[in-house]
Amino acid sequence: MINTADSQRGVALLTILLLVVSITVVAGAMLASQKIAIRRSGLLFNQNQLLQDINAGQQLAITMLRADAKLNDTDSMQDIWAQPLPPYTLGSHSITAELRDEGSRFNINNLYHDGAADSVALDVFQRLLTQLNLEPDIAIAVLDWQDTDSESYKDGGDEAVVYAQQAGNSQSGNSADKTLPNQPFIDIEQLQEVRGVSADVLATLRPYITAVPYYLPINVNTASPVVLAALIKGGTVEQMQALTELRSQQVLESIDNLWQLPQLGALSDEQRQALTPMLAVDSQAFTALITATDNSNMGAARQRYATVLISKTKINTAENSVVSNGNSNTNSTGNSNGNNSTNTNSNEASDSAKEIRVISQRLWAFRPSF
Repeated sequence: MINTADSQRGVALLTILLLVVSITVVAGAMLASQKIAIRRSGLLFNQNQLLQDINAGQQLAITMLRADAKLNDTDSMQDIWAQPLPPYTLGSHSITAELRDEGSRFNINNLYHDGAADSVALDVFQRLLTQLNLEPDIAIAVLDWQDTDSESYKDGGDEAVVYAQQAGNSQSGNSADKTLPNQPFIDIEQLQEVRGVSADVLATLRPYITAVPYYLPINVNTASPVVLAALIKGGTVEQMQALTELRSQQVLESIDNLWQLPQLGALSDEQRQALTPMLAVDSQAFTALITATDNSNMGAARQRYATVLISKTKINTAENSVVSNGNSNTNSTGNSNGNNSTNTNSNEASDSAKEIRVISQRLWAFRPSF
């Protein structure tokens, strides 16, 4: 009997020990799971906070553009949007916004718009490529990429045949698809899919081009000497460097002021009429680089970035209801042409308003080139 009782007590003790071990293991697993959940919740909270910071930075950029639009009808490097903006602090988070005028660059989507190729824009782009010691035929390939027909602009041959042959003969490793997309560019990175555009070629072009999804005139108050030199046949960077120095002292108020400068005074009336539609003294598109920083973790600040494309189109206040129905992009092109002859009229400027809105937003885990 004694041995049986001792055995039963031993089994009971072993059972209790097993239960204690099981409970300890389960409790440990629950605690670890709870820690993971708390950590995940903290990361999600910080991530959401950074996204809110980016949206706040976006609104900050829009506010700067709206404030500047009330001050004048031009966009230049002397304006408030072009000045360095100190970080905006929200608790342990900080926000910075940098603005870049997309009108200071050549918009590759200008090559084809309103259902037709733009020969003037094509000439300018070819001269820009030549200025940069690149093949001017790249412009033809960029145009063929976005026009809606199936024939090569240069020789009228079938695009599928022309580009398939050229891709096969290419030594650069860059080959175009046999069937071209026939649509506007969304991002200049897509140029690497175009025949003749390697990574090195794109790196050379990057500071001088943009891919805004609507017709965008070149802002002569912010364009670089390289872009300005491409406007006219025989133009040089040295000539346009003098122009940029002049505009740093006196902003060009109208395109008429441009033709009075020595660098462009020799152009014929026909040349001026051809160039005028693709020039402006203000910009209709800006890119904002938003940086959101979380400084809550000592020595391990977390950052998130976003690039935001913002349109700024001039509309007639009497036609706001029409523009709001989706005609803003079309009106922006027409108004830019009209501005060339009306910027000097302050009474007409008072009858206009600027519609500033976000076109697209792109998030980045690292700081993009800007």
